[in-house]
Amino acid sequence: MPANPTVTPPIPDPHHELFRLNNGLTVGVFPMPWLHEVGATLMVRAGSRFEEPDQAGIAHFLEHMLFKGSESIPDPTRFHAHLESMAADMNAATGQETNAYWITLPAEWLQEGFHAFCDMFTRPALSEIETERRVILEEMREDENDQGELVVSSILASQAFWPGHPLARSVLGTRETVGRIQLPALRDYLARHYRAGNMALAFCGPIEPRQALELAEATLGTIPPGGDTTTVPPRVIPSGPHWVAVDDQGSQFSLSLFFRTAGFRDPGYHATAALRRLLDDGFSSRLQAVVRERHGLAYDVWSAYTTHSDAGYLEVGATLSPDHLEEGFQVLFEQLGTLMQAPPTREEWRRLLVRWRAALLVNLDRPSDLIERYVGDLLFDAAEPLEETWRHASALDPGSLPGFAGGLLHPERLGVVLIGPEAKRTLPKLKGIFSRMKWRK
Repeated sequence: MPANPTVTPPIPDPHHELFRLNNGLTVGVFPMPWLHEVGATLMVRAGSRFEEPDQAGIAHFLEHMLFKGSESIPDPTRFHAHLESMAADMNAATGQETNAYWITLPAEWLQEGFHAFCDMFTRPALSEIETERRVILEEMREDENDQGELVVSSILASQAFWPGHPLARSVLGTRETVGRIQLPALRDYLARHYRAGNMALAFCGPIEPRQALELAEATLGTIPPGGDTTTVPPRVIPSGPHWVAVDDQGSQFSLSLFFRTAGFRDPGYHATAALRRLLDDGFSSRLQAVVRERHGLAYDVWSAYTTHSDAGYLEVGATLSPDHLEEGFQVLFEQLGTLMQAPPTREEWRRLLVRWRAALLVNLDRPSDLIERYVGDLLFDAAEPLEETWRHASALDPGSLPGFAGGLLHPERLGVVLIGPEAKRTLPKLKGIFSRMKWRK
């Protein structure tokens, strides 16, 4: 890497081809003959954001139900045994704006295995709904305390930022809504949202584009065209700061500071990503160097940047003992204050760019990252080649970051979430500390 990290060779696009079937389904192919298995991922713009309030959790419920087999093999265990006899592995995930399903299997089993995989979507069995309802209700317990209260910081912050909006709901739904979802509603959600215009399919591995296209046409070419991708942006939020506390058993607190941001299509996306990297990208970054190494306040300290198509948040957090909570709270805000007071040093900025570029290059070795960036993001008109991301990153002016941080890290955008022993009783102490802070000056 030269002394000026912005003067670098271009980041190559991965070898890939894009197609569109007659019904509108997008197909991407990343030939990688050096791999020993083929991976296929089907992405659907059909997450929890596209649910009615009284059916919250139906997108996730449907994801579970599609794994119950197909009309040809309606028994779930037999269905999975059939695929696993071909050394196939499958999984899925539901987010606010997408459902994703993926399968990997040896190339010699691709034809038969992929046909069985696609039967889940075109001829689903949708069997044993009560069994799966119980499974989902058990899954919910992982996100709750002993009193049944939600203890997921990101959802609690979203509820404060966007009250009443789908982005404020857990993708799992609630016990009440999951308890009343029935097969007709699942079939209706499948018919309305799992349409070709809402879907993108990608292959990676030892597969040629022609073979992939033929497979896609033979299995998913009959899916109905169209698809409603209309979303309602979150309304203007109540002015912050917002304070949320939930009591939970344990010896430590989880403390998170959330700042509301725009979505991944916003012009400020890359500047916000740079702030996140200044805070937490390696052991020499600010949070690690100060909170952990200098003060010894926490083993676990982090910053994360989460975005949807039109909204998001920057999170700064730490896991702290009761003895360190108040000091840790202050130190986190002090580090946010440094972002607004002065630009990064020349060496710090150089290190950030070197690591950022290396992280982009590593995408070329990770099929899942390539699929999301070059195929899945097409569902949101937001696909950004690696070189374009690097162009935005390397063009950032570090001298402008303090001003940008001052606009983003504003109390009106802030949500503080505290989870831990007697958190509700402890939160007023943090409010008092915050009222006396000069962190923004």
